[in-house]
Amino acid sequence: MPKLLKKNILQQSEDISRTLKTKSTNTKHLSFYKKANDLDISRIGLAIPKKNAKRAVDRNRIKRLIREIFRNTLIEQPTDIVVKLHVPIGKKTKKKLRESERKQIRQELIDHFLIK
Repeated sequence: MPKLLKKNILQQSEDISRTLKTKSTNTKHLSFYKKANDLDISRIGLAIPKKNAKRAVDRNRIKRLIREIFRNTLIEQPTDIVVKLHVPIGKKTKKKLRESERKQIRQELIDHFLIK
């Protein structure tokens, strides 16, 4: 599986802050912040707070899902994207990410990246 290249990751705090100031598109679990950039590539930043996903295993799994969908999606216009988990996961399952939530998050990502 190919890795996400370093040039495709939002690393500068100024770029992330600038992107987070834009209006977000919300789904059930995720918020998407988008801002066009002057580069020839799209970049992604991830915000998966410990407050919303207690276990490191779950935070890392969500990040892997986001990176996978981003890597496999052709984004037409160079854009900076920040994906933020805005709802705590595992309300009914002792704070653990379950298969049903993972599938929901995956479908939200696919719908967002393929349609918009």
